[in-house]
Amino acid sequence: MIALVTTHEARGHDKDLGILSRALDACGAKWEIVDWDDQAVDWSTFDIGVLRSTWDYYERLGEFLVWARGVGARTRLFNPLDIVQWNVDKRYLIDLAQASINVMPTTFVSRERDLVSLDLSRDVIIKPAVSAGSNNTSRYVGKPEAAKEHIERIMRTSGVALVQPYQPTIDTLGETGLVYLAGSFSHAFGKAAIFGVNDPRHNGLYMEENITARVATDAERALGDHVLQVLKDRFGEYPLYARVDMVTNESGMPEIMEVELVEPSLYLHLDDDAPARAASALVGAAERSRH
Repeated sequence: MIALVTTHEARGHDKDLGILSRALDACGAKWEIVDWDDQAVDWSTFDIGVLRSTWDYYERLGEFLVWARGVGARTRLFNPLDIVQWNVDKRYLIDLAQASINVMPTTFVSRERDLVSLDLSRDVIIKPAVSAGSNNTSRYVGKPEAAKEHIERIMRTSGVALVQPYQPTIDTLGETGLVYLAGSFSHAFGKAAIFGVNDPRHNGLYMEENITARVATDAERALGDHVLQVLKDRFGEYPLYARVDMVTNESGMPEIMEVELVEPSLYLHLDDDAPARAASALVGAAERSRH
């Protein structure tokens, strides 16, 4: 039995759940969609628990990690706790950069003195280091005081702020996301710019995005594959699922924005064979957990 783990507020918004459950049906696999914080769930009845749309975890991070640790003792959790703990804080980008991954220039701010050398008069994106989707994320164009206030607000409430330059190529090329299942490349997608100058702030659990199918370039595939190898080297195994989000910089090279290993949308509807690949990966993980 496979637990597809979500949260109540995500039901009806996570389009992958319906696609994945139908693909599991086609495999003859048993599954159940459950809320991570449902106290009535007996996790020991599942071969594996697969985090799919626990999109409120960042609001209850301590509780979520305690839950993940407990569930991991009663069934196999995917992705595993060590990967989850590493990935929920975007300071993992520092580790990727140190592993020679091309990462978008990123500054983490946790102290007032960190602000002294930071140029906020540029076009910048600011978000918490612990966040999901585009929650509490804003773009500031030539508004250093407003940007500084946002950073200070994040430091007061969640501790660490992330500052990245807004990459202008996003307005024309968008972002590229690469989806990997059980360590193998599955499909790519494109995401249109969501932080236009007329809509520079976003908040909330769920946001509609303009997502389309895309063919990854050789350079994007090479970068994505490099990330997956670094993850395998670090954790001893490939993640069951991974989403590697990147942009093309002004030099024409892809660079990492984020690597999503906890609860990313996988946009399975964009590739005809992706649902079957995802179901096969989950069924394989469930079979291995029984041996």
